[in-house]
Amino acid sequence: MQTHLAVNLLAKDAIGLVERITRPIAQHKCVLLDSRMFTLGDRFAATMLVGGSWDRLSRLETALRQLASQYEMELTMTRTEPPAAQGAQLPYVVDIVGINDPDITHVLAQFFAAQGVNIRDLSTIPYQASGQRTAMLSLRMQVDIPADRRLALFKDAFFDLCDEYNLDATLDPVR
Repeated sequence: MQTHLAVNLLAKDAIGLVERITRPIAQHKCVLLDSRMFTLGDRFAATMLVGGSWDRLSRLETALRQLASQYEMELTMTRTEPPAAQGAQLPYVVDIVGINDPDITHVLAQFFAAQGVNIRDLSTIPYQASGQRTAMLSLRMQVDIPADRRLALFKDAFFDLCDEYNLDATLDPVR
């Protein structure tokens, strides 16, 4: 029976980190089920969900602790279960571009929480507008909208919020 291990690693960025991190997963015959690996300033972050039998995951935990110690990585690991079954959900992707207002991510999170919509995945990328000094933000998230929600009303409320904050947005079903 497969069990799951949630792993978070943070280390000084360097070439070869992804290989170092994934090597023990492969060596212990575990499966990388889901992952996000990216740089944050001069740091490299990895968030992974690894699957395998309980004994393989135990050996992997030991190997990852050794790896973290050897390369001065911050490591947290937690055994986890598959998500609990929820009511019918409609997966949607939200893409937003706008001026990088420090409050905008919170405003959006607050809106979706008030609507009873779960944010499954969120990423933000700040950038400078081409030829300008305007700080911009590209935000992407995957959300789960309850199937009993009236989509037309939800979309109207969402796009009204985006208009209020001068955001260019799309809300499309996951295909």
